[in-house]
Amino acid sequence: MAEEKTYPYAVARIRVLEKQLLNRQMFIQMAEAKSPEDSLRIIAEAGYADTSNNNIHNFENILTQELSKTYEILKSLAPEEKFVDVFLYKNDYHNLKVLIKEEISGVDGEKYLIDGGTIPLIKLRESLANRSFSDLPKVMSSAILEAFDVYSKTQNGQMVDIVLDKATFTSMKETAKESQNKFVIDYVMKVCDLTNLKSFIRVKNMKKDFDMFMNVFVSGGSLDKEKFLEAFSSDTPASCFKSTSYSDVCKNGMDSGFTVFEKLCDDYLMEYVRGAKFKPLTLEPLIAYLYAKESEIKTIRIILTSKLNNIDADTIKERLRDAYV
Repeated sequence: MAEEKTYPYAVARIRVLEKQLLNRQMFIQMAEAKSPEDSLRIIAEAGYADTSNNNIHNFENILTQELSKTYEILKSLAPEEKFVDVFLYKNDYHNLKVLIKEEISGVDGEKYLIDGGTIPLIKLRESLANRSFSDLPKVMSSAILEAFDVYSKTQNGQMVDIVLDKATFTSMKETAKESQNKFVIDYVMKVCDLTNLKSFIRVKNMKKDFDMFMNVFVSGGSLDKEKFLEAFSSDTPASCFKSTSYSDVCKNGMDSGFTVFEKLCDDYLMEYVRGAKFKPLTLEPLIAYLYAKESEIKTIRIILTSKLNNIDADTIKERLRDAYV
């Protein structure tokens, strides 16, 4: 690993921002609020965009605005570092899914596009329209060509998703490696592992075979294919992961339903990034804050969506992710 750079100003700024993160008590207040509008007012008071003139059903605009602001802050604090890209690639590849499916189906996908990727939307559109991918990252351009090719052979839009999902993790892994930062590298490895564990649960629940799992398996994690094959053949799959760092997640979640398992995966990652609190000057607190903010927004989305669907407060509270603060 390269010698670690220090970022005293950036870390000091992050420590201030950490104090503005929502804590668990605030999430509980949102869950227990009388209406979705009351829940939304709580985040407005915490510094999110003013919601007074917004329709509650447009809360995604507020969350998107907050997330975009967060990305820009992190980029400005460490402009020479590319770690933020690790978090942005999912937005790029989401947009590629939308644009490719828009082209092959003829259905306008504009409302599904999101800001916040590493590549401007207009550039992605132009690249696809002109079939000119030389200005795009190599992994991305190869994935686009593969996605069109696999669709032409299968006429299956889900195969497009699989190709682009795998490319997302390849891009994350390559950028993490380039960063030479162990915290980033290990973070991506854990994200890959947890993604595969969630895919494993989905495939098992659908009663599909191991070949289906291998179609969606992403490389870059510490859990190899043989470990999943062993678990796939076992009557007690959680026991196959007892020697891994995901032992508790699997033991407590594999037989508890996908919603519970997904929450445990998110909490596992939160526990990992919390370790950055004790790093005084290096890049880790910036990365941890970015994950914490994404997690906060995800939790807000869960609460507001649940409130809009008239889900009771106790059920919502069971779904709450661990807070960073």
